[in-house]
Amino acid sequence: MAAWFLLIVALASTVGAFGRVTSEAVTIPGSDSQAARDTAGAFDDAASGRQPVVLYAPAGTAPLSSSGQRRAVEEAARAVEGVDHVVAVTTPYEPGGGGLGADGRTGRLTVELDVGGRDITPETTRAVTDAAAPAARAGIEVTAGGDLAAAADKGSTGHSEIIGLAAAFVVLALGFGSLVAAGVPLLTGAVGLGASLCLIGLAGHLMDMPSSGATIAAMIGLGVGIDYTLFCLTRFRELLAAGVGVEDSAARTTAGSGKAVVFAGSAVVAALAGLALGGLPLLHALALAPGIAVLVAMAATLTLLPAVLSLIGPRLTPGVRAGRTVRAARQARAEREAPDDRAPYEKTPGDEAPRTNAPHARTPDDGAPGANALPQAEDRGERREGPAPDGWGRIAAFVASRPWRCLLGGLVLTGVLAAPAAQLTFGQLDAGDKAVGTASRTAYDRVAEAFGPGANGPLQVVSTLPAPASGPDDTRITAVTAALRTTGGVASVGPAQLDASGTRVRWQVIPTTAPAAPDTVALVHRLRDETLPAATGGTGLMTHVGGATAAQADLNERLAERMPLVVGFVLAVAALLLLVAFRSPVVAVKAALMNLVSVAASYGVLTAVFQWGWGASLIGLEGPVPIPGYVPLLMFAVLFGLAMDYEVFLLSAVRAAYLRDGDNRGAVVSGLSGTGRIITSAALIMVSVFLGYLLSDDPVVKMFGIGLATAVALDATLVRGVLVPSTMVLLGRANWWLPGVLDRLLPRLAIEDDGHDGAVPPAPPAGDAPLADARSAS
Repeated sequence: MAAWFLLIVALASTVGAFGRVTSEAVTIPGSDSQAARDTAGAFDDAASGRQPVVLYAPAGTAPLSSSGQRRAVEEAARAVEGVDHVVAVTTPYEPGGGGLGADGRTGRLTVELDVGGRDITPETTRAVTDAAAPAARAGIEVTAGGDLAAAADKGSTGHSEIIGLAAAFVVLALGFGSLVAAGVPLLTGAVGLGASLCLIGLAGHLMDMPSSGATIAAMIGLGVGIDYTLFCLTRFRELLAAGVGVEDSAARTTAGSGKAVVFAGSAVVAALAGLALGGLPLLHALALAPGIAVLVAMAATLTLLPAVLSLIGPRLTPGVRAGRTVRAARQARAEREAPDDRAPYEKTPGDEAPRTNAPHARTPDDGAPGANALPQAEDRGERREGPAPDGWGRIAAFVASRPWRCLLGGLVLTGVLAAPAAQLTFGQLDAGDKAVGTASRTAYDRVAEAFGPGANGPLQVVSTLPAPASGPDDTRITAVTAALRTTGGVASVGPAQLDASGTRVRWQVIPTTAPAAPDTVALVHRLRDETLPAATGGTGLMTHVGGATAAQADLNERLAERMPLVVGFVLAVAALLLLVAFRSPVVAVKAALMNLVSVAASYGVLTAVFQWGWGASLIGLEGPVPIPGYVPLLMFAVLFGLAMDYEVFLLSAVRAAYLRDGDNRGAVVSGLSGTGRIITSAALIMVSVFLGYLLSDDPVVKMFGIGLATAVALDATLVRGVLVPSTMVLLGRANWWLPGVLDRLLPRLAIEDDGHDGAVPPAPPAGDAPLADARSAS
């Protein structure tokens, strides 16, 4: 605990000294937009580029074209030039300043800084807008735009984390019946969250880390951190109630349930690693951020949690009954260990209790991690035989008795939810999708109204000449200028600019449509495929189209191209991990396919809510918004990893029951009824955490909140409660078939084994090859 305390202090101090850094820059190696960006690097531009500060004279005040307002604007520009990091300011009255809008009431100060967009802080934006006070005193509204606005709009998601933690505390307190026990998962989750955010903020100094990356990491890290601790804490309480000492219970919990946590967490990280196949730095960053959060959550579960359990273990059961619970458990254990002449037994070295060969005999610690859900049988000092007569026990029995009906009904329901996903298309967001009242949205709306929607997202056309140009009037340049101006969808073209060597030239092209509009993307392709090849044919010019819209279009195309590869990799990794864990190719393939069901349903909900706008107003959006291509791809990797958590805990319980009794149907019922409540509680916590992020103003964060919450809710209820058990009942003993070749090649793992369990399963019936294969893996 002291080591974790020192680590948090060290990370917080480092972040305090260097700051957390994010960047919305998109690098797409090998793309036309990246070539345009690299070529434009030859121009002597400021590090920040040209950042707008929008000026607006409301009705009732003099227009910006009046002499008094002009003096105020020019005075404000001189004051802004004195702000730290500002190297140049251009007024709307100067050449290249952009001019005034048609109504004469809107204009822009163009600000250039010596720092890039990732290093512009809210303090920098505030200093710039404060320095423009002369304009404000004249009644002019001053609003930062571009990266200045993005820095000003950066908000903390602390309220979302607080809501998630509060919801988790309520679920845990009701389930455990102990406020102290409910606080343990929150402690490890909060510690892991703090360490993760610090590490991700520092990673932003080394790579372009989107601001949404830290939020997504917080969302996932907090959810899995609490869930992992929940599974371990449940096992710890079972061992305590069975009379095991506090320190031994902590150690055995880490050896057993901790092993399952490592497996589940590694599955999440492995799925995220598949995003590296996308070949995009953006995907690397978006995979790294939640990957760090999951690894830190695993580390906290394996090191901080057992230390906390050892320290406060006796207080982790309901206070009024803790004493007699332990006494009753010890008495029951003593009775079980007493000699019993009614059934022969054999004792193996290191066993704490006799191992009987009776078909349904159990040792006190038999079963998978978390086999007894939150209201545990050990609170009365006993263990039940057979499924608990609770809601999940009845559901398990119902599904097992009607597998075909349940399977078909579940598939129909998920099919209805997944149907909209067939129309999912990749789009791009712009400042017009920001929340009303933010600086980005206000500046966007003012510019769009005065200069046209395309002024918010100019395209940049860049050419490299084989020989230096004589000047802007060079015929090679004028031919391109004329072609650009006559292209459909182009509102205006700025004058050609030459670099110092005269071998590179660029034009600023203003589209007639908004940056995120499909027509603007179509214009990008028209320029690349038709206008520029026709205008530069035979001249030797190498021409590229860049800008934010072009970069996003290239990004979506690259993602669509690489998505099958990433999906295939994640599916293969998931199936391989499950094969190693449960030594059954049927279980591995079936589980991977079932994970696809919940992902498809979440894609359908994502499409309906965001792309179609169904219920968008309920989550703080004005209507439909485009879905960036990286959102579904990152969601796929994350969801496949998270689904492995519940898959591992459910299948561990089913497999343990099957190895013990040899009854496939009974094992499915026992496993589902035994793990249903803890998995549902864990899912409820994670869903609460995800939905808490709907309070964010960022549409991307809302997308992840809705998508992840939908998938986890479906996965823990419909998929794990209906589809998985019904298919396992129908497949029968084929679930546990293992070819001899794989039997020899696969390692023999027992994820749920803590080194003390291991009741000897009954001998299989003669000729039962599948059961024999399954027993060989025990």
